[in-house]
Amino acid sequence: MAKFDLEALPVSELFDLHARVLRELGRRGIPRTSGSIQGEVGEGLALAVYGGTLPPPGTKAYDLTAADGRLIQVKTRTLPKGDDRMFQFHSLEFDLALCIRFDRDSHHLDWAREYDVEELRTLVSPHAQGPRLPMGRAKTNGRDVTSTLRAAYDVLRGTEPSKSAS
Repeated sequence: MAKFDLEALPVSELFDLHARVLRELGRRGIPRTSGSIQGEVGEGLALAVYGGTLPPPGTKAYDLTAADGRLIQVKTRTLPKGDDRMFQFHSLEFDLALCIRFDRDSHHLDWAREYDVEELRTLVSPHAQGPRLPMGRAKTNGRDVTSTLRAAYDVLRGTEPSKSAS
C-alpha cells in the first residue's frame, strides 16, 4: 500500500482525500450521516456489542434500540491526551448511556463506560442545552466496558487479534 506524505499535500487535495475516505467508509456501511465520524464509529460499536437496530438519522433521544429493547444513548469524544470535556445530552429519555473516549492522535480507544439512567441522573449537571456529564465523573463511575468495546473496535478496524489454532 502506498504511503502519503500528507504534510506535502495542498489543502485542496486533503479535502479531496477526506471526501474519498468518507465515501469509502460509507460504502463499507460505517457512517450513516455527514456528521462526526467518531460519533458514527461509537454507534457502530454499540450496535456490534448490544445488537438491535439504529433509529433513523437525526433521532435525538437515543442512538440504538438494543436487542433486549433498551434505548441506548451513545456519546463519543475524541480528544488529545489530558484534554477533558463534557458529554452533552439533549435529555435523559433513554435506558442506558454509553460514553466512549478515543485518543485524537492515536485513535486508540482509551475507555468506555455504561450508566443506567438512574445513576446518570446523579452524575450530570444541569445546563441550558441539556444535562452534561463531566469527563472526570464519566471515567470513574458506571460500569467499565472498555475491553468489550475495544474488541468490537478491533473487528471494525480489521485488526482483530488472531485466534490461535487448537
